[in-house]
Amino acid sequence: MLILSDFLLFLTTALVVSITCLCILLRVRMNDAYTGSFLTVLTPLSLQVCLTLLATYLGRVLDEPTLQSKSYEVFALGATLLSILLTTLLLLLLSRYLIRLIKASDEQKHLGNRILSLLILLFFLLSLWIVFAKSGGDWVKALDDTIRYHFFSASMFLVIHGILGCIYAKRATTWEEERLLKGICYTFLPLFFLFPLDLLFFRKVAFKLVYLSFAVLSVYLYYFISRRYFLTYEKAGKLTVAKAKQLGISDREREIITLLVEGLSNQEIAKKLFISPNTVKTHIKNIYAKLGVNNRLQLFSLINN
Repeated sequence: MLILSDFLLFLTTALVVSITCLCILLRVRMNDAYTGSFLTVLTPLSLQVCLTLLATYLGRVLDEPTLQSKSYEVFALGATLLSILLTTLLLLLLSRYLIRLIKASDEQKHLGNRILSLLILLFFLLSLWIVFAKSGGDWVKALDDTIRYHFFSASMFLVIHGILGCIYAKRATTWEEERLLKGICYTFLPLFFLFPLDLLFFRKVAFKLVYLSFAVLSVYLYYFISRRYFLTYEKAGKLTVAKAKQLGISDREREIITLLVEGLSNQEIAKKLFISPNTVKTHIKNIYAKLGVNNRLQLFSLINN
């Protein structure tokens, strides 16, 4: 069971971190609101699973004198506080993201944010009290208890998110909202069945089956990104004359944009329009400046929208 637990923990960490890196890359390339929202959830999640993996690894490889040293106690205290903070931050950001997705009035969303923020604050304070009171000043034990039980316990809140995702997915008005709410629903409703299994089989190890829900969430976000960006944004629509005028684009610049959409390189565009490659670069630079974009993907995104 221990070997299986370590393997699943490593696999979950690798998957979550990989998807987070992908979102960072797309955020830099696209400067899109969706990837920004995903990163607010994935960043603390990645840090939390990495911290869990690190603490588990150190607890296995370090010898007894090192584990009882003052320096490791300081590390254990800092890691315990960081883990509790990251878990609380993840709950807060994921809750706010869910509220932002659902169809409700501004007053209802504001009330929901206040209620959830209060509940999560109480969870944070209760977590600190339980972990430190139970440890009795033994910070190594506090870290061990936090890694084994705190993130696992916090995941119980996410069952509520799964229920809300199912309810409001039917009321979504856009494809993106519906897909994301269904993703939350499919990700966190299985926690009903995973909690009892964890209590029976994985109670004494760092990895818990509920962590697979976060891996599923990461994969679902990857699927969403693939469909939205790789299948949509990289295939930009045609820039009409009317839209070009609206954006302040000249006829020559519109010709260049059309050729960029077709996938032509700067040299190919220069040959087709009988101008020099440097002139093409100048036109593209002017286009980017006019439209406030930095690369072709951002340009294609703007054309599609």
